[in-house]
Amino acid sequence: MDKTEKIQILQDITNKSISLKEVSKILEIPEMEVLGLVHELRNYGINISLQKRNDDIYMLNHGEKDFKGDQNIHKLQTDENNEFRFVAISDTRIGSKSQQLSILNDIYLKAYELGYNNVILCGNISEGLYSLTDDMSQENFLNNTADQIDYITTNYPHISDITTYFITGIKDYTHLKTNKINLGKRISNVRPDMIYLGHNSVMINIDNVNMLVLCSKLKKTYTVSYRPQQQVASFRSEDKPDIILYGGLLQMDKLSYRNVTTLSIPSVCATTKEMRDKRYNNTIGAWYITIRTDKYGKLANMSVIDSVYYKTNKDDYTKKRVLKINTR
Repeated sequence: MDKTEKIQILQDITNKSISLKEVSKILEIPEMEVLGLVHELRNYGINISLQKRNDDIYMLNHGEKDFKGDQNIHKLQTDENNEFRFVAISDTRIGSKSQQLSILNDIYLKAYELGYNNVILCGNISEGLYSLTDDMSQENFLNNTADQIDYITTNYPHISDITTYFITGIKDYTHLKTNKINLGKRISNVRPDMIYLGHNSVMINIDNVNMLVLCSKLKKTYTVSYRPQQQVASFRSEDKPDIILYGGLLQMDKLSYRNVTTLSIPSVCATTKEMRDKRYNNTIGAWYITIRTDKYGKLANMSVIDSVYYKTNKDDYTKKRVLKINTR
């Protein structure tokens, strides 16, 4: 058995918690050599946790899962005019027959024409995976992880002057849960213009402005402002961000509460069967946002422009149009 085979077997048998002694017997190698293979897998981005129990070490394969926790912070800077201009979107749901690539392309074109050179996508870039017994599986035209990653990296809008920053949401997490593949990392590895910032949430520091980007894991509520207000209320005074971009809610709303400005970010997909079944309202559009800082890097003011699309394109997933503009 060569080293490559040992590593593959190690990945497979650690999908469930297993002791170091058992792994050593299965691979017929010393325990120290097993730990060496674990170290190599970690270098490849495969996270295998080790936990000491009952005079043995137990290991579990978490795949490409991130373990950034509350320390997930990304730093950006304003331009020479002390401005940071970006477009906020969410829920592109690529892989679903309800995706709206033509609307997504239009948002990027408008951003380019208006001089917005950053896009922040607040989760659920993909529709994710469903079991074959789930009715929703028939709503996807891409039903596996590899196809969704390939489609996104090939067809997601690409304009050389625009950088896309994105987090993954609950839909994207199904790839990790099912296949132990981190969709966000895989996309960023192929598309350098698309920067993966982590799963579910990230704190973006723009100079000295704190902007929390998150994607809801919770069910929608009857009132539009409830989830954002609940989120802001949960912060201690010293932990409050200046701005929150709240994705995954399928709604467009602006709320100022406790000196925090919260923007609920609309989707860029048509209403799916799941949304209809759960009677979710689905607003389609984007926010065009400009943040201005003072001489200390603090938030001076913020201007926002809403852009709503009232009509979607039927069977848009069958009309693939790749937007690619190279301005350099």
